[in-house]
Amino acid sequence: MKKNVILLVVFALLGITASVVYFKSHSGTLADKPLSDFAIEDTAAVTKIVITDHLGKTATLERIQGERLWRLNDKFPAREDAVNLMLKTFNRIRIRGNVSDSSRDNMMKLLASSGKRVAIYTGGDEPSKIWYVGVPTPDHTGTVMLLEIPEIGRSEEPYITHIEGFTGFLSTRFFTNEMEWRYTGIFEYPHLEVSTVKVINHLVPADSWEVSYGGGNDLKLFGCDAQGQCATSIPAFDTVAVKDMLLRFKKVHIESFNTQLSPAQCDSLRASLPAYTLSVTDQSAKTVSIDLYLKNARKPMEDDYGNIIPFDLDYFYARTADGEIAMAQSFNFGPLVNGLSSLTGGK
Repeated sequence: MKKNVILLVVFALLGITASVVYFKSHSGTLADKPLSDFAIEDTAAVTKIVITDHLGKTATLERIQGERLWRLNDKFPAREDAVNLMLKTFNRIRIRGNVSDSSRDNMMKLLASSGKRVAIYTGGDEPSKIWYVGVPTPDHTGTVMLLEIPEIGRSEEPYITHIEGFTGFLSTRFFTNEMEWRYTGIFEYPHLEVSTVKVINHLVPADSWEVSYGGGNDLKLFGCDAQGQCATSIPAFDTVAVKDMLLRFKKVHIESFNTQLSPAQCDSLRASLPAYTLSVTDQSAKTVSIDLYLKNARKPMEDDYGNIIPFDLDYFYARTADGEIAMAQSFNFGPLVNGLSSLTGGK
């Protein structure tokens, strides 16, 4: 009995020793190697990100001190959601394993020919880390990547990366299309810091209106003429409807700056009369405006009475204050251009 106990203890110690050796040797091939340490622990230190694809297209994103939105290609505000998703990826990325020996050479060729280069700066002129982002694994739960650290060098081994708790691949988070990266916010007043809201209906001028807001229940409603002059005071109106309308301006985004229109079609649209013009002036006297145009339907539809509806019910074309053409969803903008009667409640 005593011998059996001694043997069990010996075998247990041998098993523990073997496990320690195994895990040390395997973790030493991955996490302990600096050229497999993809993660950025402090993403608040990231100042710039440069993404370059295999066609040479580049998206440069820079953090602007004191501003919420990053700057895209030194021209436009960048999408906050897409930037935050990248920063989370930088922080949470982990190595799932090595690329198999049999596929290593092919993966290296794919990284060189079709991968994306992601340079991550944390201050200074040189990037702290450079990711080479390749193809997904066959099961689409990992992404083949290669790491370069300028002061150390570039890894000779690609790795399979993933994010724990996330099923999918990471390459789609790194894109270079400027239109996709651009911030789409038009009206954004989270604390309802508006002074006036004006809607000019160019199709039915009598449906145009302006609301003056002084905070709390300080609301005034005016009717407007075809020239946008809003001097007709409307003393009786539905205060709940007016407040609900103002609340919609807390966050209003267009869908995309990518309209699929040719430059000539965009010029033609700019030269035409819009269906609606929306403008908001905030408490600092800054005005933001946008024009909405009816968009022809691809396939005309019929209403409940058999009448043909020639216009797209889901989208408007939009023209921003600086003249750019965009796509705007009717779901977001339609309620903002309801006629004057929607605010008076029949009063």
